[in-house]
Parts: sequence; C-alpha cells; structure tokens
Amino acid sequence: MKAGEWVFNLNPVAASRPRVSKYGHAYFTGAYKEFRNNMIDVAEAVLGEFVPLQGPLSVDLEIFVRKPKTTKLPSPRGDIDNFTKAIFDSLNKRLWEDDRQIEKLYVVKCWTDGPDEDGWFKIGVNQID
Repeated sequence: MKAGEWVFNLNPVAASRPRVSKYGHAYFTGAYKEFRNNMIDVAEAVLGEFVPLQGPLSVDLEIFVRKPKTTKLPSPRGDIDNFTKAIFDSLNKRLWEDDRQIEKLYVVKCWTDGPDEDGWFKIGVNQID
C-alpha cells in the first residue's frame, strides 16, 4: 500500500561519526550537525501533522547533492549508506517510528544539474503487507 512520496528541499549530507567528550558525551559537529538541525524544520514543513508510519516499510530514496563549481568526481563524495543514514535518522519519530522498520530499500545518489541548483532528496514509502 502506497503511504506517500515527499520532497525535502535541503542539501543532503553524509552522516559523520560522533565525537566523544572527555566526559563520555557523544556529539556531532560541522555540516552533519547543521543538516540534523535544519531537518527538524524542513521535516515539520513538509510532513506537517503527520502520524509516523507503523509496520514494515519499503523505501525509494533519490538523493541529489549540490554539485560543486569544479569536480572530477562522477558522483558525490561520501558513501551512499552514510547519506541514507543521515536522512533516515532525521526522519525517526517523524515519517516512521524508527528506521529499523525499513525492510526494502532502493537508493540513488547523484549530482544536481549544476552548481546553481540546491540539493534535495525525494522519499517514496510503501507499507508492506
């Protein structure tokens, strides 16, 4: 059953490893921290008063990363699983209860059409019977 499809107009960032303070507290820094903070507002604007999905899910994820002015890389730097992790973790308790519900996954990572186009991602979710 099709649950929906959503577009998030926020440049995706690959998840980074948490840093640990001398007191044992884990925290994030840099672009990933900024992405996590921005996703709170973007997810609220896109999803509104959405009730998180329950049960097993199938997800199609298309990731479009802002292309730098110059690059020789055919696709964005960063592992596709780290981009996926950043997005999925930020949607826990918003789009689904927890990303462990996802049993099927299809992901594509590519550049936007040019350096003037902002990055974004699209998620299609189906509930598995």
